[in-house]
Parts: sequence; C-alpha cells; structure tokens
Amino acid sequence: MLAVAHAIFAQHLEHVAPEQVGLDSKHLVYADEAIQAEIAKKEIPGAVLAILRHGKMAYLKAYGNKQVYPTHVPMTTNTIFDLASCSKPIGAGISILILAERGKLRLKDPVNRYIPDFENWKSGKGNDETTIRIEDLLTHTSGLPPYAPTQTVIEKYGSPNPEGLMDYICHVKRDFEPKTDFQYSCLNFITLQHIVEKVSGQTLRDFTRENIYDKLGMDYTDFLPCAPDKKGIWRNTDDAHWANLMNKGEDWRSMIAPTTKEKDGSVLIAQVHDPLAHYLNGGISGNAGLFSNAEDLAILCACLQNGGEWNGKRIMSKQTVETMRKVPRSVANLGRTLAWDCFTDYSTNNGDFFSPETYSHTGFTGTSIVIDPVTDTSVILLINAVHPEEGHSVVRLRSLVSNVVAASIVSNEALWSGETYNKHWWKRYNEFLNDTPITKDDIVMLGNSLTENGGDWSCLGWKNVKNRGIIGDVIEGIEKRLHQILPGHPKKIFLLSGTNDVSHDLSTDSIVRLMKHCITSIQNQSPQTKIYLQSLLPINESFGRYKRLTGKTDQFPEINARLEELAKEMGIQYINLFPLFCEKGTNVLRADLTRDGLHVGEEGYKIWCKELRRVVKD
Repeated sequence: MLAVAHAIFAQHLEHVAPEQVGLDSKHLVYADEAIQAEIAKKEIPGAVLAILRHGKMAYLKAYGNKQVYPTHVPMTTNTIFDLASCSKPIGAGISILILAERGKLRLKDPVNRYIPDFENWKSGKGNDETTIRIEDLLTHTSGLPPYAPTQTVIEKYGSPNPEGLMDYICHVKRDFEPKTDFQYSCLNFITLQHIVEKVSGQTLRDFTRENIYDKLGMDYTDFLPCAPDKKGIWRNTDDAHWANLMNKGEDWRSMIAPTTKEKDGSVLIAQVHDPLAHYLNGGISGNAGLFSNAEDLAILCACLQNGGEWNGKRIMSKQTVETMRKVPRSVANLGRTLAWDCFTDYSTNNGDFFSPETYSHTGFTGTSIVIDPVTDTSVILLINAVHPEEGHSVVRLRSLVSNVVAASIVSNEALWSGETYNKHWWKRYNEFLNDTPITKDDIVMLGNSLTENGGDWSCLGWKNVKNRGIIGDVIEGIEKRLHQILPGHPKKIFLLSGTNDVSHDLSTDSIVRLMKHCITSIQNQSPQTKIYLQSLLPINESFGRYKRLTGKTDQFPEINARLEELAKEMGIQYINLFPLFCEKGTNVLRADLTRDGLHVGEEGYKIWCKELRRVVKD
C-alpha cells in the first residue's frame, strides 16, 4: 500500500519521474513486487524505498505497515526508522573524517593517544605489540571482538554507563593483530564515538547535529537519549530534533516505526534497539542509535555524490569523500572502506550489477544504504524487520531490490523528449507513479487536458472513477504510462486523445495508427478491461487561442470517422461525443461551452457525463 507523506514533511530534494534521470519506471515495478512479496509472507511489516539519481529523488514509495502489533498503522514515506548499524558511517564515521580534515587528528594516530587506557594488540606471550590505530577501527581491522556481553558489562559497571563500557573495550582480549584480518565490530565504532567526544568536547549527538544534519537540513535525523526512571522504566530523556516541527497535540514519537515487542506486551519505540547502545550508552552511541527517514538519508547521499556539498552547504571536502569510499591500500584485500563496506560478505546489499566502486552499509533492524558513484545512483531501503519480533532476514530482499534498480538504468539522459513532455506532464506522471494503485474495481478516465480538467468526474455518479488525464498529453504519451494502470486490470478505461497530436501536425493516418497501437497494448496487457474509445471533441478557431490548430477544424470529424472504424475492427465500443458539442450544422465547438475554443466548462462536462451514463449501462 502506498501512503501519503506527512503534512509537515519538507521536501529538500527535487522529486522527478524515474525517466527524467535515465531510469525505467516499468522495470522498477519489479522492486515493488519483491517488497510486496515479503510483506505477503509476513517476513516484514512494511518498507520505504527511495532511489536517488543525479541528486534528484526518482522513486519514493511506502509499502505495507509500519506497525502490525498491537494495532496496524500504515507505512508512510516519511516514517522514521531506527537505523541500527547504518548509524556507524553517517554518525561517528563521518565525524571522525571531519575532525581529521580540521587537523584535530590523523587516521593513523594510535587510539590510546585519545583513550590512554586503550590496550594495543599483544602476542600470546606478550613479547610483541602492534598499535591499534583510528583507521583500524574505521575499517574493522582492529581485532576487537564483534560485540560485548551486555548483561555482564551491566553487572560490573551499572546501566547506563558509557565510561564503563569503554573501560571494558579498553581491556578486552583482541582477537587478532591489526590489519591482518577483517571482523565487523560494534566496539570499533563505540571507541570512535569516544574519540569524537574527547577531541571535539561535544557529545556525538551534538557534534553530528552541528556539523552534518543541521547543515544539510536533515531535520528528521537524531540520536534519541534514554535512561531508566525511578521505577526502572526506560524513557526518553530529551525530545527528538523534529519535535518542534510537529503539529500541535502530535507526539514526535508517532513518526517512528516501532521495533520489537517487549516482555510486558508493549513495543519498543523511540529507543534504540541495539542493547549496547540502549542500556550502556543511553541511546547515543557510535555503533547504533541514530533515527532517520528516507528523505533525510537521500539528502546525505546526494551530498556525498556531490563531493561533500549540498544546497550550498559543505560538510566534507571532495578529496575526503573520495578517500572515504575507497578501501585503504593497507587493507586492500579486506574490502572495507573508511566506515563503509565495499566487497566484504556484509555488502550483499550492493546486488550484482552496480559498479565495483559501490559502497554501502546495513543495519540489523532492516535498514540499508547503497551508493554507486559511477552511475550516480543511491538506493535507500528502510525496513523495521525486527517488528514485532526478531528472526526475519532481509539479506536477500536487499540484493533483489539493488539488482532491479541497477538494471533499470537505461541512460544518463531523460528517456523521453522534454519538448513533447513538459514539466506539468512529468509532475502528473510522477504523482500517478506514487498514487494508490489502480485495481480491478476502478474505472479509468484516460486522456489529455479535456480529461484532466474533468477533476474527479463525480458527475458520472459511478464509484471508483480515477482521473488519469494529463494536460498536453499525446497518444504516444498515454501508451508510455499504461504501466501505471494496467497491472491493476481496471474494470473500464475511457480513452480520449488525439487533439494534441493534431496540433503537432500529425496526419490522420498517423493518429489512427498510434491509437490502434495503444489499444492493442491495453488489450494484450489487460484483456479483461473493457475499453471505450471516445471521439475527439470539436474546436472553435474563432477564439484565436491555439495557433497550431489553425485550419484544422475539419480534420477532427475525419479522424473521428476513422476512430469509429478502428473501434469496430478491434471489437470495442465507440462513443461519439463530437456532435453533442458542435454548433448546429457545423463542425465547430459551441461558443457557449468554451472559453478558449478548445476546452469545455462545467456545462460541457455535464453533457459529456450524461452521454456516458446513457451509453454505458453496466
């Protein structure tokens, strides 16, 4: 199920149709199908998919529900997710690089320069020692264990206790010598968090807000601190950054997708799912704890793809971004970049078809960010797969979606001519792409401005009438967007087009040939749909408004006669509206029904609707 964005949601990115940035929206339907299949199997409650190309949002959809327990709440495109480990690169990771740019630290600096008690790797006998450096933490080649025994650490240090957790990390046994192996570890990024805080004098939350999220306008991205109250119940200790953007009376937590069902029957919401981040770091942590939505993450991806700058605000230099996304030479065979993944076993979300320079990250809750600098494409897939319980894998789904997106890249330019399809056409096309899908119970009014200007077509008195008209559209344009309609196999389609084709100087033969091709496409893809081919309406040249229709009044009845023959040939019903709108004894549009010589007003639509009701009995 597609959902409408929250009213307060500010769109910082230009939203375009996929074709405007060289993506094939027909092919992207396969991504929808893959996601919907997992929802149907109850592997996931819902999802949000965002596809960014050339700095523009080309695809933004919500599927299913953001909550299925204890009640069902539909997913929306602005839903905020617990990003889990996706927090690593876009929190502590980028923060470390910003500090390095400012000369506050070096990536080759020893960790114990900033955390004195932090132990280096030592051989079994203790005779040999190798320094663990900041770059080893970023690339997960430090040798630190993957995780910490949460309950054991709590029993020793109490909860929450960030310093206690850091003390544990300082002295825990290292699993291997730095740079000799790769081992994904949350402890690496908790350590990086402490370095950021020690060097900057700010919490990770404050540093990232000031240096990344505020600069880019990422209003719906934040760490959410929490702590137990006097009764031991964990609660948020501060409002989210977006709290002041909510409508009066709305709870800022309502925008967040919940995660797991708790022992008391409640669901975890607005508090990080990861145990170390939650119970020991109190919600602000280098390994997890960041909450965000698809639009904000797309802004960050656009910034990285634009060399560290977005909308006139720079967070990193171009050189730093290029360094960040490449695997360092010292660990070239291990596949991890500075805070991101390139080709380790954790990078399957890259799929099979994006370029070898693709870098990405995933989160345990179900989140995923994939960025391909070669094709300038980013894929953001946000899922709360741990709701209402853990045990559901989205590893395969991430790959499937990335494969579909990569395969949808057709060219670096818009697929269709900008001269024929203007800004309004693309706006409507994109609206339809994100609208509620057409179903088998729907009646579709399909055409150009005459159809679009009919509004909701309530004068028909029928249920489930969907207006799919676009001002300025031509027959070829209608056929190009049938994939937005036919998969739902609508009950009826009322088709009227050709006037704009006349204005583009197409011959009657060409117009009829295009209409036959369009009708054939409908019949082949949705044979159960009943098609009604409507005649063109007359024009009135005396208004002098449409110069490209000058001298073409008599072509309209000629086209209509051919369309009637075509309808008989193809076994569909023809509806002759033309004479109902003509001045008596002429082929000219009645002056009392139009203000410009082409379009009809309210009285014209009453005549139109009355005729459709008269002809269509079922």
